[in-house]
Amino acid sequence: MSLPAVLFDFDGTLMDSEPAIISSYYHVFEIYATPEEFTDDRKTEVLGPPLEVEMRKFFPDADVYEVMEEYRQYQEQHLRELMKPMKGAVELLKWLKEEGYPTGIVTSRLRKSLELILKVFELEQYFEVLVCQDDHQKPKPAPDGILYAMKQLGCTDSIYVGDSISDLLAGRNAGSTVIAALTKIEKEQGLIDFGPDHAVYELAEIRQILQKNHEQ
Repeated sequence: MSLPAVLFDFDGTLMDSEPAIISSYYHVFEIYATPEEFTDDRKTEVLGPPLEVEMRKFFPDADVYEVMEEYRQYQEQHLRELMKPMKGAVELLKWLKEEGYPTGIVTSRLRKSLELILKVFELEQYFEVLVCQDDHQKPKPAPDGILYAMKQLGCTDSIYVGDSISDLLAGRNAGSTVIAALTKIEKEQGLIDFGPDHAVYELAEIRQILQKNHEQ
């Protein structure tokens, strides 16, 4: 019996990156607008969508690539103080590797940024494929990124783990088993109401799900 690919969203699923995202946006609002314009609604809005989409919306009169570079440089300088892997993430990834599961990340984060974070936190060894915003796949909730990752891994079955409705839709559109990562209380009920195949509060629970499925 061949093992399914286990694919993950990154921000908010594998990596607790919300403080880094919020701080980086606040930094560019200080430079290109005013801090007051970075409202609570916008702080919620920026968690998930592609960076370029949000920057064009918030700073229509600025050079979007200049703003993005300022954002990235600030985030890179503060990675270790503002980011950390989600609870149980490293343990789960080690187990998946030991058991031989094909693994990958499908994210709206840019490749350069993702690869840097994986290197800083010594996580790159756990993934066989990375699909990023700049790989020219249609963004989630389109299934293209997940389907591309499956093709790269040579897998016909997959599990997709994410912390947003967009993630779950992408997984379902790809025919994946979808697992909701309930990592943020404000999003919890919406994810449960979506009706994922499984919902977990901690990533360690995914090990039990996989073990049970493998026994069936």
